[in-house]
Amino acid sequence: MTAFTMVALMMSCKKDGVIDGGKSIAKVDMTTYDFLKTHPSKKFDTTLLIIDKAGLKDLINSPGTFFVPNNYAIRNFLNAKRDEARKTDERLNYNLDSLFKKFTPKMLKDSMGIYFFPKEIVREDLNENGTSYQTSTPNQLLDISLEVSNDYQVDGIINNKPKYVYVTKVMGAKDIMVNAERVDPSGNKNLLDIKVICQTTGILTNTGVVHVLGNQHRWAFMQ
Repeated sequence: MTAFTMVALMMSCKKDGVIDGGKSIAKVDMTTYDFLKTHPSKKFDTTLLIIDKAGLKDLINSPGTFFVPNNYAIRNFLNAKRDEARKTDERLNYNLDSLFKKFTPKMLKDSMGIYFFPKEIVREDLNENGTSYQTSTPNQLLDISLEVSNDYQVDGIINNKPKYVYVTKVMGAKDIMVNAERVDPSGNKNLLDIKVICQTTGILTNTGVVHVLGNQHRWAFMQ
């Protein structure tokens, strides 16, 4: 574990999980699916339930890149749907069973498939401006970038600004910076891009590349 990983762990484990900028040992001798299934933290169990329900095991084990939404991302989605339902009836709930009742296998496939890219995407190929990549879901592109962050700097220990991989779903036109804030060029606040940081990057399985999205992400890029 690098010094940076240790400091990031101390600063962020209570809320956001480890933002480590990469994995110390990149290669794992198993398929992408098996890597997620056997991960000791069990933080992909719910994700795998959706993958199985959607019949996506073969897809995520095919050559390409999987930006994995973990259990927190699914929970964030379910909680948001629950809060939405309780606006009309505070007794209503929304859980994984509710999701499977409302989402057909095709809907699940499209919603989870947006995280898989039929191309290997590694940090060395990325830049600050970002590049749009086609996902396995038809007509769905995501912007992938490698950007400098001012977070997790510690005087005398970490002075260099780290770089993180971000995944962005562009809503409307790509956001621009105005007075140090992201805004949509149209000025519409409802069209702000959905930008997600990766907490772990560059895991190389026997079948592809894995990057893990941060815990604050909401599955299916729901606002």
